[in-house]
Amino acid sequence: MQNQIQLYNRRTGGMETESVYGRKWMDFFYGNTLGRRITALALARRPLSVFYGYLQNRRRSRCKIGPFITQCGIDMNQVVVPPGGFPSFNAFFIRRLKPGARPVDPDPNRFVAPADSRLLVLDPDPHEPIAVKGIHVTLPGLLGLSQSGPLFEGGTVLVFRLAPCDYHRFGHVADGVQGPVHSVSGGFHSVNPLALQHKPDILMTNFRQWCFVHSLLWGTMIQAEVGAMMVGSIVQQKPLGGPCGKGDEKGYFQFGGSTIVLVGEAGRVRVDDDIRQHSGRGIETLGRYGGGVGSLI
Repeated sequence: MQNQIQLYNRRTGGMETESVYGRKWMDFFYGNTLGRRITALALARRPLSVFYGYLQNRRRSRCKIGPFITQCGIDMNQVVVPPGGFPSFNAFFIRRLKPGARPVDPDPNRFVAPADSRLLVLDPDPHEPIAVKGIHVTLPGLLGLSQSGPLFEGGTVLVFRLAPCDYHRFGHVADGVQGPVHSVSGGFHSVNPLALQHKPDILMTNFRQWCFVHSLLWGTMIQAEVGAMMVGSIVQQKPLGGPCGKGDEKGYFQFGGSTIVLVGEAGRVRVDDDIRQHSGRGIETLGRYGGGVGSLI
């Protein structure tokens, strides 16, 4: 397996090496034949993720909170702590932040990130799999459909990968109307690049939920949330759809790293040059919920 995951931090303008939570287990379960067999037969199946989610909701799981904060360097000054503390590890994992902790870019012509994440921008061919940094995906495959139609031909695909240490609430990127959420059954493999080296079709084969979002400014978009190993569930605030606002919370992932895929119409958004340049080299860009990542064409 690759030794390091290099990231571009646009706030500092420098490169960073990602600290992978549970790295030794990742190396075992995806780094050798025996580990990958165990993963396929047991770890990537829904019952284990559901059971693990149950354990993270039990009171005794609170003992994990302190070490997790230390290892991930989480700024607790930004966190809303309930009276008496968090009742479980999962309650901490889906924590809310204080007002202003994640300001949303107020410029209506700026396209924003839906989550704290690592962003990779792809330029897809609707008929051929994308193959960047180990990711293989087609739009019909992502949506679980036989075909996706011509609307998104030549459009832009933005892949926002959340690591376990990230804030796991996610939002809308534009004012508009969200359609109903569709679920596509699948496995629960890790979405980490270390896993994608050995199973590059994870975004098309993991459990996922998606919906259309219609915006006067940005056109029609697809927003898909992809589950991952040990993700207890994906919680949607408006599963039946409804009006949405830029930066509004759309939902949250329970424990585990996860991914959000945004697909936009051609000719609507120009992704910032530094993000696109690093994506062309297979390097993800660190970003935060509500931060600008592109502009209206």
